[in-house]
Amino acid sequence: MMKGLITKEILVLIKNNKMQFLCLLMFVVLGVFMKSPAYIMFIPFLIPMLVKQGLTVDEMSKWDKYSACFPVDRKKIVSSKYIVVLISAVLASIIALVSFILINVVNKDSALSLSEIEVYLTAASSISIILPAFMYPFDFKYGTAKGRVVYFILTGIAVAGLSSAFMGADVAAFVTKLTQPILIAAIFAAALIIFIVSWFISAKIYEAREI
Repeated sequence: MMKGLITKEILVLIKNNKMQFLCLLMFVVLGVFMKSPAYIMFIPFLIPMLVKQGLTVDEMSKWDKYSACFPVDRKKIVSSKYIVVLISAVLASIIALVSFILINVVNKDSALSLSEIEVYLTAASSISIILPAFMYPFDFKYGTAKGRVVYFILTGIAVAGLSSAFMGADVAAFVTKLTQPILIAAIFAAALIIFIVSWFISAKIYEAREI
């Protein structure tokens, strides 16, 4: 049953986001040829929004009512969405890693160091699971329309925070401070804990929701 739910989520994701995948490719191209990892970092912001489309499609097609006709556990429905988020987070990290390697190949004079790549990958993987972790409980409680507002607010706060951190600062020195293995592990562990807590909250909300 879980395999079928995950397959359904992936098919919906691919079918409804073809243009968005082209946007992801555009950010990769811009990042590589403009020697800017900042463009690559848009990928973990966009991928959660693509995954979120699955829940929007469910609402529009009345999937929640349709699924009630089958012996499908609500926890499994929620779990399938969170598992797809994890898959998409891995995909975002792979895309980011390949992009950083291409930046170094194309721009050998301004190549990224291994420590910089580690920091960017940690940020990419963490962002791609933290955003859905905050979004999904609102989506399951209030619907995707209001949840979308939460997504844009969180994205705006994240972008503003990063901009403020980098504005007028020595980016290289800032990145160097974040290269400590313990700090990198702590950031990713915190992201996973937030994600797991969100998973349980969303399952509880969806189980108690009237359909």
